[in-house]
Amino acid sequence: ETSSRASAHLRALFRMEPSPPLASEQLLGASEFLKDRLYFATLRNRPKSTVNTHYFCTDEEFVYENFYADFGPLNLALVYRFCCKLNKKLKSFSLSRKKIVYYTSFDQRKRANAAFLIGAYAVVYLKKTPEEAYRILLSGSNPPYLPFRYNFNFV
Repeated sequence: ETSSRASAHLRALFRMEPSPPLASEQLLGASEFLKDRLYFATLRNRPKSTVNTHYFCTDEEFVYENFYADFGPLNLALVYRFCCKLNKKLKSFSLSRKKIVYYTSFDQRKRANAAFLIGAYAVVYLKKTPEEAYRILLSGSNPPYLPFRYNFNFV
């Protein structure tokens, strides 16, 4: 019941309530990390920020340098830069009355890395346990995340 109420709230946040025919194709999933303040979403298209909501994405800013077929997780320097960026947004006077939505694309590799970033932020800054952060990431209608693959074939 709580999960469906949260899902309805998140769909409304992304202007998908009442659900237009293609709403499910625009929003893959969403999670609330700070009540009425910080969200993580997987969106097909880049949304425009509004008077009440600020959207941002780091898919092209924080990129994993891969070896062969691996795709993450991102390194500690990128985790640190992401945390600084998000802290700045949460403390910004101009964004103080807005909901902040960190979003990613439908690309499963980028989605896994983005989830890793906000999950790490939740553990370090929001004092969530790794289990709590993971539970939030899987809450609502979020599908599972692509697991990271490691390449241990060093020459």
